[in-house]
Amino acid sequence: MDQHPGLRDAAGKLRRLRELINNLGTYLVQNAASIVNYCRRYWSGLAISSAPAESAAKSLVNARMNKKRQMRWSPIGAHRVLQVRAAFADGRLKQAKLSIAA
Repeated sequence: MDQHPGLRDAAGKLRRLRELINNLGTYLVQNAASIVNYCRRYWSGLAISSAPAESAAKSLVNARMNKKRQMRWSPIGAHRVLQVRAAFADGRLKQAKLSIAA
């Protein structure tokens, strides 16, 4: 192999590739429970992006935190409203309401 430095380089690259593939396999196995199956969500009619919620929150915050407005939210007030809106959007608010009623 000393006569062919290109082969040595290729062997080193293959070892590195094998290491990276093993690392990927380990990562996938260890994190399988938290990896989102976007295809399944899409075909089930579920949201696959938080962009609409993020856009709505950004618009709301910009509208209420604008310094030119007479009625503005305080930073803590804005945070609290966004927490409620997020809980409503992902269903936590409904679950909390049901658990309080029970």
